[in-house]
Amino acid sequence: MARSNSTVARELLFNQFQQVDRLGLFQGNYQTPEYIKANLKDDLRSYQEEALRYLHYAQSNNEADIRFKHLLFNMATGSGKTMVMAGAILYMFKEYGYQNFIFFVHTDAIIQKTKENLLNALSSKYLFTQTLEIEGERIVIEAVDTFPRQPSKNTIYLKLSTIHKIHDELNNYKENCITYDDLGEIPLVLLGDEAHHFNAETKAKGKSKTSTEYEELTWERTIENILALQDKNRLLEFTATINLDNREIYQKYKDKIAYQYDLKKFMTDGFSKKVMLLEANQHDDEKMLDAVLLSQYRKLMAIKHSIQDFKPIILFKSNKIAISKAKQEQFTQIISDLTPQKVKTHLANKQNQITSSSSIWNRVIAHYSTENLIEIVKGIQEDFNELNILNVNKSDILEEYPVLLNTLEEPDNPIRLIFAVAKVNEGWDVLNLYDIVRISESASSTKSGTDSEAQLIGRGARYYPFALDGEKSFTRRFDLSNSDLSVLEQLHYHTINDPSYIRTLHTSLEQADIVADTDGQGIVEHAKLKSAFKNSEFYKSGQLFFNAIEEISAHERSWTSYSLDKMYEISYKTANEVGLDNLAANSNTILHTKTLELDRRYWFKAIQKIRFFEFANLKNYFPELCSINEFLTDSRYLGGLTINVSLPNTLSLTDLHSHEKLQFLETILTRISENIRRNYQKYRGTHRFISKPLKEVIADYSVHVDPNMMVNQRITSEATTGKTWYVYDKAILNQLEHRLIRLLDMFMEKLRGKYDDIYVIRNDEKTTRFKLTEFNGVRGFMPDFIMLMKDKAETDVYYQVFLEPKGDDRLIQDAWKEGMLAEINDSNLIVIDTDDNVRLVGIKFFADTRRQEFIQDFADKLFDGEQLEAQSLLI
Repeated sequence: MARSNSTVARELLFNQFQQVDRLGLFQGNYQTPEYIKANLKDDLRSYQEEALRYLHYAQSNNEADIRFKHLLFNMATGSGKTMVMAGAILYMFKEYGYQNFIFFVHTDAIIQKTKENLLNALSSKYLFTQTLEIEGERIVIEAVDTFPRQPSKNTIYLKLSTIHKIHDELNNYKENCITYDDLGEIPLVLLGDEAHHFNAETKAKGKSKTSTEYEELTWERTIENILALQDKNRLLEFTATINLDNREIYQKYKDKIAYQYDLKKFMTDGFSKKVMLLEANQHDDEKMLDAVLLSQYRKLMAIKHSIQDFKPIILFKSNKIAISKAKQEQFTQIISDLTPQKVKTHLANKQNQITSSSSIWNRVIAHYSTENLIEIVKGIQEDFNELNILNVNKSDILEEYPVLLNTLEEPDNPIRLIFAVAKVNEGWDVLNLYDIVRISESASSTKSGTDSEAQLIGRGARYYPFALDGEKSFTRRFDLSNSDLSVLEQLHYHTINDPSYIRTLHTSLEQADIVADTDGQGIVEHAKLKSAFKNSEFYKSGQLFFNAIEEISAHERSWTSYSLDKMYEISYKTANEVGLDNLAANSNTILHTKTLELDRRYWFKAIQKIRFFEFANLKNYFPELCSINEFLTDSRYLGGLTINVSLPNTLSLTDLHSHEKLQFLETILTRISENIRRNYQKYRGTHRFISKPLKEVIADYSVHVDPNMMVNQRITSEATTGKTWYVYDKAILNQLEHRLIRLLDMFMEKLRGKYDDIYVIRNDEKTTRFKLTEFNGVRGFMPDFIMLMKDKAETDVYYQVFLEPKGDDRLIQDAWKEGMLAEINDSNLIVIDTDDNVRLVGIKFFADTRRQEFIQDFADKLFDGEQLEAQSLLI
């Protein structure tokens, strides 16, 4: 019986990390080390920081040499995997002293791109800062073919190669090339890009092989051989594509996938262009002119808003070289013969084809109708002259014109249009591709054909971070607005209007995790505050309470301010807290606990091996520290620290080798160093609640509603007529949130017997920005709903209730939020400024699997524990 995707996902390594979390990295607030952020040219995105957190979690484990030496990062096309690689290089160098890195991939084109990213400091696509510096020391990244026997201090050596070249070097001895013997002498980090290409042997399991030699000389076997040369070697693989439906692939990677960020989440989080399908049955010449007019409209909108160097690219894709060349000649003639009257006639015909008021063509036509078409035609003929057109015909799109194709965003790159027969493949990182048009190709009648189209769309969907008013954004800004600039955040795929083809294409897009809208479909729903609520006293004079933050001053930075303990527990062999590493342990083993006694030699040896504990660095975190000796002996720091070791009854501490004891100490000190790093923040949340006028916080808001979303993710809009307690005229919510609102509606009759002026506010994260800050922590929390009401018995008492629906898949990861909601109810902790009559109430999460717990908690805290709904009623 096949397992569901959700079952498979729960079994993957990164989910095990979340469930056990021996370091508190998922319950606490992990912070990316400053030396990584300071040495990367651009800010890391949230999911890139997440990927590095998972890497840190795995490598800080005492069994990393056994269980976590091979990890895979499954990240969407366009998500910036190379940026994560760059951060990983700095992390592995700084934390563990690795100096030798091998980057490998299956094609030369990606090697050239990666050289620009990691080695060419003069390139606009270089990922590091011009000068690399860690703890005051200059760091150099040096390209090599072979690694030096005596490496220089503060130098990172990076070998970039295709896997087939490495395979050839290692298996066919050549002078001045690397050998297994050379590599066996040094610890290595292998960085494998597009890793799905390196599993030929795994996929062939159970199938016949031609010979033993073939089995031993595959790329995959070569990678495994390098990895096995030393326990300290690491293999970090990166790919957007991993087929976990393949049983052998799943078995290989289920305990290696350290992080997953799929394309659907990447797109819904706004890090891509918005994909729009333009359906029309037209001749090639009409389709080509459509694309040109739409592309030029984008450029004109950029000019109108003073956006510099915006150059949208068109891709005309066909399946035969002869057709591509013929269509290029046809296109050149169309542009040469273009006149204002032809543009006007074309747009008039287009107007007659439009069936939706929300089609992009309404804006395009309206704009051109007010412009001087003589100047428009002149601009088109200049921009799309033959010198600005590229025809790519080889099987690999990057082989023919690698420089032009990888610098399309640059102002001095003249290309506006590409005719392609070659596949748009891995390694082409163009950001300013905005129109893709298939010419002289009939609609794909097979699923494989539309799968290919989906891959093409996925590559083109990368976001172009244009600067507006001096500010650059890496996420979409105009999904929910009527701004002209929304077209600068959309990729248009020009396709045909054929129902069976469109259904097949949507299936392929869905399976590829590509979120696509059809031009003219999907609407922006607007939720407005009801007039009755805006006329109420609550709105006019009410307050919303949230907790204040306070600065963490230097003199406060002490052992306790970093949430550090004086007692730690660790288990034998696994060197970990009870959890992840014991998943496979024998639960019948009888254990006993003993306190580790260590003389000062161990402490000095351990802190010498962990660079974090260099005095100059410690002084940053503990300004009052005077010496390393004080750090080791004073009770304000490590002095008096207790380490308890859990051992099988058959062992005692005296049986352990000195290196095992040292390993225990190193594990605990590593955990302490990460707690210190993680908790080094300027501000933290307090238990003191202050307020803002309610009317300054909440406002009307808008949400884009897409009818093609999956059912469980679908946002729908429902009128709230009759629900006088819901402050907006529409409930624009996902399905779990709608279930909560329906449940609250069932409570209302009974609640009105106890409370007056009951109101529920949707806390829209893009509009209200009303948030709490973690108590004694730094994370922000925006409860989805806030319920306000007055007590009938005590007319001056005002309740503010925090309600949070939560998907079952987020219960573990967001458990800290539920803990905060519980703490809000403790009147001995919470201090409310200005008003003694305010009651703050936090209710347990509303989740499908915890519905009854939510109902009972709500009743206990707000209805004296009495029943609020019929027990048999299901939602």
